[in-house]
Amino acid sequence: MKKLIIANWKSHKDLAQASSWLNNFPTDDESRRVLAPLEIVLAPSYPLLSIASLIINERRLPIKLAVQDTSAFGAGAYTGEVAVENLVGLHVEYAILGHSERRRFLKETPQLIADKVKEARRGELRPILCMDASDLSAQVSFMSGADRSACVVAYEPVAAIGSGQAQDPSDLLAMRQAYQTDFATSPLLYGGSVNADNVKSYLQVCDGVIVGTDSVDLRDFLDLLYAAA
Repeated sequence: MKKLIIANWKSHKDLAQASSWLNNFPTDDESRRVLAPLEIVLAPSYPLLSIASLIINERRLPIKLAVQDTSAFGAGAYTGEVAVENLVGLHVEYAILGHSERRRFLKETPQLIADKVKEARRGELRPILCMDASDLSAQVSFMSGADRSACVVAYEPVAAIGSGQAQDPSDLLAMRQAYQTDFATSPLLYGGSVNADNVKSYLQVCDGVIVGTDSVDLRDFLDLLYAAA
């Protein structure tokens, strides 16, 4: 299985900046060969999905697309929501759900996140379900076995998100055992201050990483990718 590298731009970048990042992503044969062991997934903000999809397909970039969230409802009278139906034609394959920033700042509940997982699955998106250890038991209680097995699970220690203080990779072995009690067949990712210096250590104990800050600048992200590969 390829190692998953999720680039989460969060609410960074405008149209010109996103276009520049994607148009400068290397496409030479050597870069493609080196990066082949990785599944690279980009999660831009909603307004940038269309241009990202266009450039990725025109340049045949080795990048898949994710949304940073999706609605818990289908298409309809839900002002401000983005339903899975709205994503048709944009070649989106993944959905980041339950990110610690949405749990914290937007007060998302385990029930709401479980509903979003169902909607993502209905739209044929693979959910990337983000949880700190403290979220695990409550989240599981709202999810069916089928929904759990469909997820990629991302372990996000809240203290490490955006702080520059990454968790020791050795601690992930115990966390992996805890998560696999309920997500036995799900790949496990780590998210929290991942960079080029520590990514290899994380990939030795888990199936991929979510990268925030170090995905915004293309040079930083390429350094991370080459270290990961």
